[in-house]
Amino acid sequence: MGFSPEKNKIYMNNIEIPTAPVLLITFNRPDYTIQVFEKIRQAKVKKLYIANDGPREGNIEDQKAREEIKKIIDSIDWDCEVHTLFQEKNLGCGIGVSTAITWAFENEDRMIILEDDCVPSLSFFDYCSHCLEKYKNDTRVWLINGRSHHQGSKFFNDSDYIFSHYSHCWGWATWKRVWEGFNINMPNNDKFMAQGGFDNVYFSMKEARFFNKHYSRLFRDNNLIKHSWAYPFDYYVSSNRGLSIVPAKNMIKNVGLYGVHSSGTRTFVHKLEICESFSFDKEPLFVLPNCKYDYYHYKNHMKKIMGKAPIYRRVISKIRKLWKRLWKK
Repeated sequence: MGFSPEKNKIYMNNIEIPTAPVLLITFNRPDYTIQVFEKIRQAKVKKLYIANDGPREGNIEDQKAREEIKKIIDSIDWDCEVHTLFQEKNLGCGIGVSTAITWAFENEDRMIILEDDCVPSLSFFDYCSHCLEKYKNDTRVWLINGRSHHQGSKFFNDSDYIFSHYSHCWGWATWKRVWEGFNINMPNNDKFMAQGGFDNVYFSMKEARFFNKHYSRLFRDNNLIKHSWAYPFDYYVSSNRGLSIVPAKNMIKNVGLYGVHSSGTRTFVHKLEICESFSFDKEPLFVLPNCKYDYYHYKNHMKKIMGKAPIYRRVISKIRKLWKRLWKK
């Protein structure tokens, strides 16, 4: 695969392939939005969808942020077909994001998806467009990750990318054929668990037990879809044994230090730097999950972000909560 910046065209086997449209999902963080937007500007994306969730009731800062984001959109100065969706009411991080993606897929069969705190490398757009074209009819492949949490590891010695059962939504791409089957309410999850759940997905029983327990807890959360679309989507992909593409080099930097799901401090997920260059020299010959990578990723990433925190952190958290209760009194 080659990319010609002068012509803004991507080639596969010397044949021009379509540049994938981009969906940028925003809310109330224009200072983050502009960072992602500048990368989109540099890539000179030909078709851009921009969705903005509605301001929370009575929140003046949300309204001000929306006006700033409109100014960013008005600054588009390259040849680009632009579509916008401004919600009147605040739908939240669950319904708001899933609605935006559904809206964008009304007119497209493939899409690169970026949220306002996921800053991509320029090569990310070429990488996604290439994979979207190559695997468009391969129903084993469900999405393309821009994040590579273990870049430089031995798992990528022989390939530019690998296939995994783990998906990540910080800078990614997928097809309408995948998204149109998604239901954020996760119907039939009880039947899925009754038939063995994730025992039928992961090759390691440790992974299976971990995710059976994790999702059983999520299924009991009646407010889940109000604050997350990603967990239901991950469940949808995993329960259907969909594969995701993981690049050898990381192409997404998450800069979100504040917001609904942000703690305000840099964690290991924010410290992962991006690699600006990426080329297709050694594409995998077979579409098979890399089981060794998956188990390594489970132990060294998923358990960190989804499992129990270390004892000392849990103790500190309890002390803080106790202090807050005493302070209120």
